[in-house]
Amino acid sequence: MKPLHGFLLFLITAYCIFESVQAQDQSEFISLACGLVPKDKTYTERTTNITYKSDANYIDSGSVERINDAYKTLFQQQAWTLRSFPEGQRNCYNFLNLTGNRKYLIRGSFVYGNYDGLNQIPKFDLHVGPNKWTSVKLDGVGNSSIHEMIHVLKQDRLQVCLVKTGDTTPFISSLELRPLHNETYVTQSGSLIAVSRVYFSPTPLFVRYDEDIYDRTWLRQLDNQTVTISTDLLVNTSNLYNVPQPVAKTAGVPANASQPLTLDWSLDDINAQSYIYMHFAEIQDLGDDEIREFNITYNGGKNWYTYFRPRKLSITTVYNPAPLSSPDGNFSFTFAMTGNSTLPPLINALEVYKVLDLLQRDTDQDEVSAMVNIKTSYELSIKVSWKGDPCSPLLYRWEGLSCSYPDSESPRIITLYILFVHLKVLTSPRFRKFY
Repeated sequence: MKPLHGFLLFLITAYCIFESVQAQDQSEFISLACGLVPKDKTYTERTTNITYKSDANYIDSGSVERINDAYKTLFQQQAWTLRSFPEGQRNCYNFLNLTGNRKYLIRGSFVYGNYDGLNQIPKFDLHVGPNKWTSVKLDGVGNSSIHEMIHVLKQDRLQVCLVKTGDTTPFISSLELRPLHNETYVTQSGSLIAVSRVYFSPTPLFVRYDEDIYDRTWLRQLDNQTVTISTDLLVNTSNLYNVPQPVAKTAGVPANASQPLTLDWSLDDINAQSYIYMHFAEIQDLGDDEIREFNITYNGGKNWYTYFRPRKLSITTVYNPAPLSSPDGNFSFTFAMTGNSTLPPLINALEVYKVLDLLQRDTDQDEVSAMVNIKTSYELSIKVSWKGDPCSPLLYRWEGLSCSYPDSESPRIITLYILFVHLKVLTSPRFRKFY
């Protein structure tokens, strides 16, 4: 195998990792079933064995709801309840005592299920801290929408916010945090939004924990141009990415063995930059005279990797350490046999991410802590819409605050308008730095 000319790729093989990631239990998972009551209730979801708990200790607003009974059989238990936000423009979950500079997978899941009887599918935005993550819009009353991102925490806290953008009411069914290995999914800047994470098998519909120690969601990929092959043997997956066994044990090959294998996808933002991770393992027992070798090109013949030979029963992960872009947002990857090859190309799994640049800075953390103290001590969340970051973004600045926005620095709180606050608390020392 040799890398292409003019574009650097990284290749990680399972056999060459000196320190593999050990099996992970749920002790560092945060799994919230939104709207679950009472607030101390927990349960174990029977298909994944993930233990979910109520979201009540992570948010101080919203209404508890349940989806229509007719839709329950379509979804796992964490989708049966939800929290809606009929009041306020921005409502936020607050996660404290996390690990700063740690990489997390963050997943929000949404099932409308006609909980309000209106048959009106909501549309709203999802934010991480002061930055827009994505827009949420479901395809149907009985459909789900799942959004994942990979994000490195700058501090030991995190806010995930639902933002009203129109006439419909934001809601959320479940919210999950999963720690990742910091040396995986490395970007030059920004966070990663999951576009696609697929494997090639007719069943099951998806793979996640406990087959995947990181609880990534892998969806099956099927089309008329691809057939699947599989093995019952154990595949060595112990590189940093730890592809789950059900994913590693299957692969896609072209339906016509003499034709290339082609994978296509599009990004909704033509200016977006992308990171692509391909996972390969030879899962067939090759004869002495059989060779599987192929070239990988993209978007009209640009080289990606040449003379690639998957290793027998051992995962190799190939990815671009620098972001990739396409002028129209479309990507087409072709896997074609070399002249040496007697067998068609294969691929076991594919992950596609786009970069989310976090341009909005968080408010100075000392000042945030002071404001949270004030809000908590005097129950001001009941009186005013103090949700999310106090100053950022400017559009959602807390009512009663004046902030400064110095270049390349965190916003600072200049003034808390004291007439806005109940007079009995004005003598508190917590207020003195703001007036």
